[in-house]
Amino acid sequence: SSGINAEYGVCALEIYDRVAKVVAPKKEALRDSEILVNKLMETLEQKRSELAAVEAKLTALKDSLRDKIEMKEKLEIQVDQCEKKLVRAEKLIGGLGGEKENGTGGVPTQDFVRY
Repeated sequence: SSGINAEYGVCALEIYDRVAKVVAPKKEALRDSEILVNKLMETLEQKRSELAAVEAKLTALKDSLRDKIEMKEKLEIQVDQCEKKLVRAEKLIGGLGGEKENGTGGVPTQDFVRY
């Protein structure tokens, strides 16, 4: 009985040795792969952080662009209003200059009726 147990023990050790020889390189490859994955995950997190910073900057630039476009539109309206005022002022000045040449001097010649 003890001889049979010894044979089983030797047989089990031989099987364990064969399995260990197959599994050991796979465990080492797994460790190497896990190290590589960890390094890649660190790089990925760093890139995600950089991306978040770039996206935040892009959002700020878009907001700034929108504000500048609004300001440009307001300034264009002001320029248009100023041009219209300038044209009216030139017409008014031209009209007053014509009265001066006519000798009226800008004073009406009609008699005013008082009420």
